Amino acid sequence: MGPKLKLRVIGGLFSVALALMCGSASAEVGVTDDTIKIGMFGPLQGKVSLYGYPINNGPIAIYKEINETGGIHGRKIEIVHEDGDCNPQKTAAAVKKLIHQEKVFMIHGGSCSGAVFGGIKEIKDTGIPFMIMAATMDKLATPAVHNIFRPALSGSADGMVMLEFLATMPGVKRIAVVRHSNDWANAKSSKFMAQIASRGIEVVSDEEMERKATDATAQVLRHKKVKPDAVATFLYPAEAALYTRDAAKYGLDVPILGTNSVMDLMDLKKRAGGLGPVKNFYSAAFVQAPMGDFKTAAYRALMTKHFPDDRPQSLNLYGMGGAYAILEALTRAGRDLTREGLISALETLDGTHAGPMTCKLRFTKDQHEGCVGGTMWTLSADGNSIIDVGAAYRAVK
Repeated sequence: MGPKLKLRVIGGLFSVALALMCGSASAEVGVTDDTIKIGMFGPLQGKVSLYGYPINNGPIAIYKEINETGGIHGRKIEIVHEDGDCNPQKTAAAVKKLIHQEKVFMIHGGSCSGAVFGGIKEIKDTGIPFMIMAATMDKLATPAVHNIFRPALSGSADGMVMLEFLATMPGVKRIAVVRHSNDWANAKSSKFMAQIASRGIEVVSDEEMERKATDATAQVLRHKKVKPDAVATFLYPAEAALYTRDAAKYGLDVPILGTNSVMDLMDLKKRAGGLGPVKNFYSAAFVQAPMGDFKTAAYRALMTKHFPDDRPQSLNLYGMGGAYAILEALTRAGRDLTREGLISALETLDGTHAGPMTCKLRFTKDQHEGCVGGTMWTLSADGNSIIDVGAAYRAVK
């Protein structure tokens, strides 16, 4: 082999190696020629697992459906799960594992606000795109953070859905309030409390209830003494059920309102010991109707198709809006997919289909809260189904 030929061969090999190196360097983390790796986390075991797979499986059903049609630009969605256990420290560890070990392209997860906040620093620091699943604490996404998006109601918006509904309830002029003394409850109740007087409603009693309380007698009796027209609760499901049970026990027979954390009213009924304590309970919701309603028939069919061994439930609907936003943004971002490209595409969504949610999604560079409206749910008279009452009060029983 002559010197010139040797040089040409060596030069050619160097060019190939350089191309391979550049191609490797430019490839986005979590993206291959035929897959996009999305991380999910949530409470996957134990008592709080109710808010894990049931919620996560809703988006997964949508991702499976799109995979069956060939994916997005020829790439299929691959899901990687980690258990955050509704615990800030465990969630922080789960987020770090997804980012640094599993090397996911983006994360779509989180239903427990306090736990999600535990992982937020790592998400912010790395800049990985993060679509919040169902966590509502305002400071997770407000003010806007470049790489964090929320399709569901924020905490303060959740509280305002309750307030506007209360303002339309006939004869409601005096209310009692019971809430947890934590950031989650403060996010949901602060704007509510600041604006309630402007709706002509007086707060006649404001009580606190600790997490994992086993008795609500003191709060209920103090409320009963001031004779409110209704009660607003800013409580997690277990404590909301405890309050309604003791309200029924001590004869506090008025409408009780709860946040979207208790919009699974079938679960609330079970926790409270039957229909009696929750027969006059209303919960805020960010999906237009519960599972089983004709409005959600298509999503029920989707769950039955992809998770035939599971019972379709309203929890499946919670994260679907985020999945539709992600798929639309991935489509807009094109084949040359990057994290920054996805973020930019998300910021162009305006009126995007959000599945079973109450509104279409809109994100901008300065607004990463995709939906600011909601509705209210209650149980049917026989307690066997959930009814979408609407944003304003109407008699349905």
